[in-house]
Amino acid sequence: MPELPEVETIRRELEPLLTGRRFTGVEVSRPDIIGWPKPAGFVAGAVGRQINGTGRRGKYLVLALDRGYEVIIHLRLSGHLEVLPSRRAALRFERIRFRLTGGRALALVEPRALGRVYLVEAGNYPPVLRGMTAMGPEPTSREFGAAFLAARLAGRRTAIKNLLLDQKVCCGVGNIYSDEALYRAGVRPTRPAGDLSPAEVGRLAASLRKVIREGIRWCGTTLDDGRYQRPGTEHGGFQHRLGVYGREGETCRGRGCRRTILRVKLGNRSSCYCPVCQK
Repeated sequence: MPELPEVETIRRELEPLLTGRRFTGVEVSRPDIIGWPKPAGFVAGAVGRQINGTGRRGKYLVLALDRGYEVIIHLRLSGHLEVLPSRRAALRFERIRFRLTGGRALALVEPRALGRVYLVEAGNYPPVLRGMTAMGPEPTSREFGAAFLAARLAGRRTAIKNLLLDQKVCCGVGNIYSDEALYRAGVRPTRPAGDLSPAEVGRLAASLRKVIREGIRWCGTTLDDGRYQRPGTEHGGFQHRLGVYGREGETCRGRGCRRTILRVKLGNRSSCYCPVCQK
């Protein structure tokens, strides 16, 4: 968390609040939150630049600045962004504050301090951002489809759930939306990826595209742990449409199915599934 739909929601909500504003100062409360360059260089390079717009690549939020620079924000597990009055006292777990023209500020709040911010020349990414440069297409992109997915799965013995979490295969997909796509496609997360039939690959590609689009339409998934927070006070809505994720021990909502949702551990991730609806 947050995954592609959550970051896209954040991007859309920040766009009108940030575009056209200029950084008047940067206050760093936690230096290790800056991934590139060193903190002093980051502050000196950001101050005075104007935000021309917002973008996103997978789970990375991109602030497009003037003179060909970008601030890239990776929220990781629990980071969220708030736009607030510049004079307001620091929030709990606030790691960096960008002061903006117009008396506003953009604050990154990150309890676990795993999130990172980067200042780079657009398209010229340092090695520390290699995860961003090696990404495959997003499930909603024109390049992503059954043929692309089949080529990535062919001959692989890795569990299909683990491959869906590989950002070179499914850019922007994480635990929530991979579980939901597998459920809708009727594929068990433990299946060896290369064993899926062409029909199953086609259903899975379509399910990934659909579930990501729905996640965006419902403004992401807000869970009880509060890891995903939108810039305002509203929650996402996709948590009310979850079929399996986080529902271990509950009854499957599939038509005519009353089996209990199970959870399995795959590597360091948990995956929920229906033992009847998912083959």
